[in-house]
Amino acid sequence: MKPLIVPGVIAKSQRELDEMLENVKGKARRVMLDVMDGRFVSNSSLDFDFQVPAGAFEYEAHLMVNDQIRWIEENAGKVDIVVMQVEALVDIGGAIELAREQGLGVTLALNPETGLEVVLPYLNEIDAVLILTVEPGRYGAPFVPEALAKIRRLREVNARIPLEVDGAMNPKNARLARLAGATIFASGSYVMKSSNPAGAIKELEKAVT
Repeated sequence: MKPLIVPGVIAKSQRELDEMLENVKGKARRVMLDVMDGRFVSNSSLDFDFQVPAGAFEYEAHLMVNDQIRWIEENAGKVDIVVMQVEALVDIGGAIELAREQGLGVTLALNPETGLEVVLPYLNEIDAVLILTVEPGRYGAPFVPEALAKIRRLREVNARIPLEVDGAMNPKNARLARLAGATIFASGSYVMKSSNPAGAIKELEKAVT
């Protein structure tokens, strides 16, 4: 699978969201929308009735919220993929089924301290696994190198499933994650806070190719 760089967006307002999307328009195929409710994580982002331009990107929504089911029911038409944090799901199988009924791609996400055992029973029902390589909730959190072992182990269990990483994805860390077996690289601050987002994306692509 060819590596994919996915800019990550944290936005407090529609204007901020529009500006961020414009900065990477034509430079990335997919973007990650970081949805945060201020409860599952301390920060908040996209916790309003946001709108995104249809067809400009493939959109994945990373749901760092307590009520992921409600979010999907209310917002499924805005995005293509939901990235669901397993720590906030009471019924993982039911959540996958709901997302599928809404026509969504499904990725299950794990915080750094969450074991792989939680997602292993569902690998044949989902499209990808996301392993957080930082403590979630803000741009610029420090890289958690222990996550690399989790990436390697999952790749040993399943050689084919797309494996996404999210957190502190600069070229050095993205290269380490690629060597461990990751195939999709969500990068927030390195891309979105760069004065040259296109150049930052190219640097990441170079690092993982």
